[in-house]
Formats: sequence, C-alpha cells, structure tokens
Amino acid sequence: MESLVCVFALSIFYVTLVSSHTVSNVSEGIRLEDTNNDIVPTIVVDKYGYGNFKTIQSAIDSVPFGRNYWTKIYVRQGLYHEKVTIPRYKTKIQLEGYRSSQTIVQYNDAGSSVNSATLTVLAEFFVATNITFKEKPLTPYGEIRVAPAVLLAADKAAFYGCVFVSMQDTLGDLVGRHFFRLCYIKGAIDFIWGGGQSLYQSCTIEVKGVTTASNDEADGGLIAGYITAQGRASEQDTSGFVFRGCKILGSGKAFLGRAYGSHSRVLFVHTNMADVIVPQGWDIWTDPKQVSTTTFGEVNCYGPGANKKRRVAWEKKLSYQDVAYFVNRTTFINKEGWIESLPPHILTLSPSSSPDDNSFV
Repeated sequence: MESLVCVFALSIFYVTLVSSHTVSNVSEGIRLEDTNNDIVPTIVVDKYGYGNFKTIQSAIDSVPFGRNYWTKIYVRQGLYHEKVTIPRYKTKIQLEGYRSSQTIVQYNDAGSSVNSATLTVLAEFFVATNITFKEKPLTPYGEIRVAPAVLLAADKAAFYGCVFVSMQDTLGDLVGRHFFRLCYIKGAIDFIWGGGQSLYQSCTIEVKGVTTASNDEADGGLIAGYITAQGRASEQDTSGFVFRGCKILGSGKAFLGRAYGSHSRVLFVHTNMADVIVPQGWDIWTDPKQVSTTTFGEVNCYGPGANKKRRVAWEKKLSYQDVAYFVNRTTFINKEGWIESLPPHILTLSPSSSPDDNSFV
C-alpha cells in the first residue's frame, strides 16, 4: 500500500486519462428510498453485442465531459474482463448491473495501489448498484500483492448491493464522502483502506485467511490480517470509516484495523462479529505515540468476536452518544443532501449471499 500523499494525487494524475435503449425493470428488485425521480438517459452494455456497447469503458467514453445531468449505464449479465475508469470531468454516472452474482467486472493485475484497480472513480456524483468488482487471483498462499478491486478518489459516491473481492487493498476508499449500503467486501490485508469519510451501512465483511508460505509449507497455519487501514491525518481532518449494523465473518483471523494515519478513525457500531477477530482487536502499526491520537472504537457490537476483555488498553471507551454524530448519515456524510439527489436504483443483491456463488467466476 503506497503512501496516502501519493495515492491522493491520483485524481489529479488521472485528469489526462481517457480523453437510446430502454431497460425493463429488474424483477424481484427493491427500489431504494431517498432518491430523486428524474428520468435519465440509459446506455446498455452487453458483452455479446445486444446493447449499445460491448464494454463498460466504451460506454463511459461515449458520455460527454461536463454533462450536468445523470447518465445511466445498464450492464447486462456477463463477466467483463476490463479495467474501468470514470474520468474526473465525467460526473453523474450511474452503473447498474442485473445482479451482483451475474454482472461481474474483473481484471487480473497487481502490484500498485494506483494502477492496478479494476474500477477507478475520479469524478464526483457516482453510483454503482448490483455489480461485483473483482481482482484475480484470489489465493491465501504464497506472495500477497496489492490488488485493489476499486479505488475511490472523488467526493459523493455511493454503492448499493455491490461486491468487492481481492486479498490486499480490496477497497481503496481514498478521499471524499461515500456511502455503502448492503455491500459485500472480501479480503485479507488492509482491505478497506484510505482517507475517505465513509458510512458502511448493513454491509457484510468477509475475512480471508492468509499466509506468506507456499501451499505445501503452510500446513493450514494462517496469519492474522487487517480489515481497515484508515488514514486520517490530523485533528481537523473530518475523515473516518464508520460501520453501522454490519456483519463480520470469514475463514481467517483479522484485526479490526491498524492506524494508517496519525489520527486514524474507525468505528464499529451495532456490528455482529463472528469469531474471526483477534482478541486485541486493533494495531497501532508503526508509531506507538499514535495511541493517544487514534480513535478506534466499538459500540453495542455483539457476537463471539466482539468480546472486549482482551482488547488493547488504548481502544476508545465510547458510548452511543459519543458516536451518534458519525452513525447519522445526515450529519456525517450528507449535510448537503447529495444522497437524496441520486437517481433511482433497483437493489437485487441478497446481502447474505457470498461472492463465491458467482455464476461466471
């Protein structure tokens, strides 16, 4: 994982890059509340040629720069092997899949948190629904390399019913205000990381077991990973990761987080934790002096992994009143009401479903 200063420059670095059919309603879908009712132009992507474009990126490339109204890109069933970039000046793009188990965007790249991501978002006002973003290969053995499924380097982005899968640095929540609802996030090391100001509501987090040994040498022994690595840099920095009403499960062990910044802030509230959390809960990473400036906390969490008897002594002792500002979507990320301005979208993901049930992977 590269330094936050380097990664935050991503949105500027990428400015130089990447210079109607009607879709019927999705069956068995749930229309989400708090969205506007504006009718938006729809572009259809079908890898078999039965839409406007065969690739997602070609559909994005067709959208004019600077458009001030929403454009919907509907992605039909299929495995789309491509990298996708939303350029900085292509705001108000909505990506909607058929369902996350059948609309998959996947790429096989690794080694750089800046250049390896399957999806990179550089424009504000972005929405994705019912899509899996995945990096391959997904193996617990041998060398583990940085391989983000998604990088978010812009303000005002929302994901509904999406799946994010990789081993290390799965979801680069770099900068800006973001909202995740009923999403599934899978990884092993720092797999939700960055300096974003984000609320994760009713999401499922799956911890993968990991070892640096080869398959033959591992003997089933796995090392603990890290769910979060949040990069808040100062007391004035408004960023932080807040998990509300989420579920943590998996096949390995992990810390809830480690401090990626001097004032790292991560809160788990009303979260169901399976027996995958190491007893100490948190790690300070490199600088012991940061124990006084980090805000790591758990409030009203439950499950075998939520036992705090052996947690680190410097975990913040917080009440619900202490975190009320952060778990409230309006006060923490939505003071301008941007979430209510998003276009309507249909949610088809069952939040309890596993991304490994994917028909195309």
